[in-house]
Formats: sequence, structure tokens, C-alpha cells
Amino acid sequence: GYADLKLLDVGDYIQVDGLVNKTQRGEVSVFGDTVRLLAKGIRPLPEKHKGLADREAILRRRYLHATTQPEIKDHFARVASITRSAREFLWARGFTEFSTPVIQTQYGGGTANPFRTHVDALSVDAYLSISHELYLKRLIAAGYEKVFTIGKYFRNEGIDRSHHPEFSMIETMTAFENYLYNMDLIEDLFRHIAVDVFGKTRFNVGDHEIDFEPAWRRVSMREAVLKETDVDFLDCTPEVAARCLEELGAPPAATPGLQMLSAFEARVEQTLVQPTLIHDHPVEISPLAKPSADDPRVAERFEIFIGGIEVGDNWTEQNDPQALLETWERLKREAYTTPEETHPIDYDFIEALEYGMPPTTGIGPGVERMAMIFSEQKNIDDVIFFPLMRPVMSELNREIYDLTDEAIDPADSSPLFVTVEDLGELLPRLAKADDHKVVTLEPSVRFLHVALESEGKPLHRGYGHVHVHGLLENGLLVSGYPVDVKGTLKPAKEAKRFAKKIEAVLAPVILAVEGVSEVSVTHPADA
Repeated sequence: GYADLKLLDVGDYIQVDGLVNKTQRGEVSVFGDTVRLLAKGIRPLPEKHKGLADREAILRRRYLHATTQPEIKDHFARVASITRSAREFLWARGFTEFSTPVIQTQYGGGTANPFRTHVDALSVDAYLSISHELYLKRLIAAGYEKVFTIGKYFRNEGIDRSHHPEFSMIETMTAFENYLYNMDLIEDLFRHIAVDVFGKTRFNVGDHEIDFEPAWRRVSMREAVLKETDVDFLDCTPEVAARCLEELGAPPAATPGLQMLSAFEARVEQTLVQPTLIHDHPVEISPLAKPSADDPRVAERFEIFIGGIEVGDNWTEQNDPQALLETWERLKREAYTTPEETHPIDYDFIEALEYGMPPTTGIGPGVERMAMIFSEQKNIDDVIFFPLMRPVMSELNREIYDLTDEAIDPADSSPLFVTVEDLGELLPRLAKADDHKVVTLEPSVRFLHVALESEGKPLHRGYGHVHVHGLLENGLLVSGYPVDVKGTLKPAKEAKRFAKKIEAVLAPVILAVEGVSEVSVTHPADA
């Protein structure tokens, strides 16, 4: 292979066979007999010393960044060791690890907007997990006393420096304990990871030095807000509460508990630099937590704050099925909640509780936010090797791969968008669908309060659209359904009415497409 040695480039992978020895200068070397090319680097690597400088290029081609800068490889290796260390810590404490479903027919365990999907084999709609909590509690109901999972979570919400649509969490459940037990557990877990993976207890987070060694501060949300605002939102007049929120520039809220939360987020949260456990949250935002025996207006719940950001959510679990069901049903009726803020009712889980679940408590620190703190990073993208980004293809690559205008662009994965008027013309032209094809209609409608009628009743104007799954490869989005409601708007009622209208209008038309054997309509719980 020596004849072709001059053809090798930086980045090529080679195999050298020969004697391993030292040169006269003491450098360990291979005195090669043969040289064999294993992989040829066709594209040149980034400049050796500068590496990748463009932020977007770094996030899109992290493998190149790690190739040219070995410290990046070391950084992500330590991030990966966080879950290894947490797993060893929990196993040593007597916890058993379980795998819980990522594809769930009923999402729950939190309040977040889920990613929706469809299981063709079962012909049912499903969701990617926003939490694994309800499955861990089923394990407690099965008789296990200490369980955990290190799982993936998916929430179809905003992307910013501390939020990502896909993230990981360490989630536990412990029987016969309450949230006070977990306050000790979470402190011990953080200290263990700090020393085991990073070899220290002090870290620079933003402009502050964080020390995990001392006992963490523990304070109720009520006390923390009172200290910063001189207002006790759970024991003051509505006028005083409203005036305080206005002075803080905080959004108004409907109940004393929500007013306290609004003040906390506006005035207190960013001040919590050293590790702090804020406990006793309003019951309005804690549907899965058990109310405090001392004050039923607050729940046995605490959040971890480090460096001014929330790192994990933890509580004593509500194990009374009747109380939990009543809470879920009440939240769906409350005017101050939206679908994203309301926990869906999981009747299968209620049934599991009816067989009996002992007093239970759990923790749920986010792995990426822990990694941001321990690796002293300000952006969550810097602890995720493959952050989610909009797919693109450069003009150079289009030319290299000879992509013409007729070629399918992998970035173009959005559904076809048509109006109601265009749909009737489009459907007869569709190619024959697969035999026995099931098409699912997913209607959605949103309302705006647009005016007051002459008789003083409000007018709500709604705009509806329908996602059609199973007809076209990338989906079909049908828009153009105006809906007006005069007087009191009842979202759940209007959503069901809209779904019935869609079923009556679209189902017969789509069934006429050759090969379609069934059309199902998902009925939204709310508008």
C-alpha cells in the first residue's frame, strides 16, 4: 500500500500492520509492513485549529465539531455519564428500573401539548409521551415499592434556551413516603452526580457560583412571595392582590392560588440562584398531587430551582380515585383553564387506583437541565448532541447529488393545504388508495371574542380546520369552516358540534375515493 501513500488525506481511516515500537526519540509508532485504506474522506475537514465557527453549522454537523475539537467529545461524554451515574445511584437505593411506553393511547402525567400520531395496526390515534408518571404509579399499584425510568419526553411547545421538544427525565416513584422524603432524595442525587461525574460540588451557572454541598434552602411559595412582595395572596382582599400584580407587571389571575403563582413567576423565580426547593404549590395547578392536610388550598408539591430556572417537579401523589376524578372533571369546567392547561381524564388509570395504591411520591428532574448546570452551559442546545432543527439542503449539495426540480425535497414534509371549495375538485383526481384504507379526520376549531351584539351578548367567531390522515403521504389540511357563536361560549360543546359537522360533510366525500373503506373522526375534548 505504500505506493498510494501520497494519495491519503487528513480524515482518511487506514489500517497499518506491523511492529509496535519506539523511535529514537521515544515516540510510540507502528513500523508498518502494509497500509490499507478503510474509508476515504471525500470532503475536507474544517480547519484544524479554528474548527467550525458558525453556530448553525455546529448544531447541524456536531460530528464535525467533535472531530476537530476533542474537548467537545469529552463534554458530551460527561453529559452521557449523568444518566449512568443517576442509574447507579437509584439502583443502590433499592429502586428497580422499568421501561414505560413512549407511544401512549392516552397521554397524561402533566399538562402539555402532545405530539399526535396514528397506529395503523390498531387503527387508533396515539400520542408521544409527555410523561411516564401514570405508568410508574401503575407499577406501584402492582406491588413494587421503588421504581424509576430514565425516559424520553415529547412536548409540542416552544423552543428556547431551556426548552426543547424532545428531552429526557429521571422519574421515580416511592411507596409509603411523601414529598419530604423526595426533598432529601433529590439533594443526595444532585450531590452524587456532581462528585461522581464532575469531581466537584461548585459550578458556575451564569454569573453565579452554585454550591451543592450545603443543605438546600426550603421555603413555601407563600412565604417566598410574601418576602418579596409583602402581600399574602392566600389571605388578602382581591383588590390588594390585583393591585400588587399590576405593580409587578404580572398577568392577572382568577383565584388566590393562581394570583400567588403569577406573582411568584414575575418576582421570585429569577432570584432563586442557589439550589432551592419551593414547596406547597396552589392546588389549581397540581391536579395529580395530594392537597396539604394543613391547608387544602395548597398541594404537597415542590419544584427545584437552580440558577433562576426550574429543574424538576415533584409531589406526593393523589391516590384517592374519587378525589382525582373530581379534580380532573372540575378543571375541565373551570373558565380559567385551557386544553393545554387541563389534564386529560384517564379512566384506565382511575380504575387502577380503585384497586388501591399505597401513599406514593415521585421526583422528575430533567436530564438536559441538569447537564446545563453541571457542564456550565447557558443553552440547552449545547447539551443535546442532535438538537431539533428545520431540515435544509444547500444549493451546493443539490448540485452534487443532481437534484432537479422534480426530485422530492426531504424538507418539504408539510401537509397539502386546501380550502373547502378546492377539496371537492381534488378528491376525484386522487390516485387509487390502497384497498381497505382507513382515513382519519382530526378536526379543530379556535374562537375569537370579536364583538358585542346589539342585545349585549358577545359574538365568538370560530375558524375550523381538519387534518386528514391516511389519504395523502404527507397528510392533507382542509381549511375554511367559519363558525359563529352568540352568547356564552361552551368550548367542549362547540368542539363536538364542529366534529359532527365535519363527519357529515367530509366523510361521504372521502368514502367515495376508490380504495377507502373507512373514515373515522376524532372528537376533540375541547375547542
